[in-house]
Amino acid sequence: MNDLEKVIDGIDLGLPAPLEEPERQYYFIKKGREYVTARSKELGRDLTCSIQTFGCQMNARDSEKLLGILTEVGFADNGEDEKSDFVIFNTCTVRDNADQRVYGRLGILNGYKKKNPAMKIGLCGCMMQEQHVVDKIKKSYPFVNLVFGTHNIFKYAELFYEMLQSERQIVDIWEGTDQIVEDLPT
Repeated sequence: MNDLEKVIDGIDLGLPAPLEEPERQYYFIKKGREYVTARSKELGRDLTCSIQTFGCQMNARDSEKLLGILTEVGFADNGEDEKSDFVIFNTCTVRDNADQRVYGRLGILNGYKKKNPAMKIGLCGCMMQEQHVVDKIKKSYPFVNLVFGTHNIFKYAELFYEMLQSERQIVDIWEGTDQIVEDLPT
């Protein structure tokens, strides 16, 4: 058992969530584990995820962090959008072509979600930092479960857990932040 595992295992979920980071995110990783373990048992299989990265090296690094958290929660990365329980697109907005690819892929995901209504879909990255994009997602893609930007990626475990507990679309975009949170899983 590594040091992170020891920290997460030692968290008492009977207490309120810590206010300090990264302990707060460890708390939500453990809560997410409970959900994923119960859901996996109910389905008789591991829950799976797929992360698609649209963009630069920074997006690729952020996707590694997202996958690290999903793995800690208990998801297996299958790399297949259609067969995943959770799909997340980490987006870039440097070129309009990337934006259009994301919208096109969302249309495909909508078809997958109609076949599997339990599928969860998330969007993050710098494309989500643009208000007109968020407005379009809310209006045209209401089946998307989670939308967050680049400034609060460190809150991913918390936002992910909130999404698992909610039937509504979770949108959490920050204009900026002075918080840098290290020691999250990768």
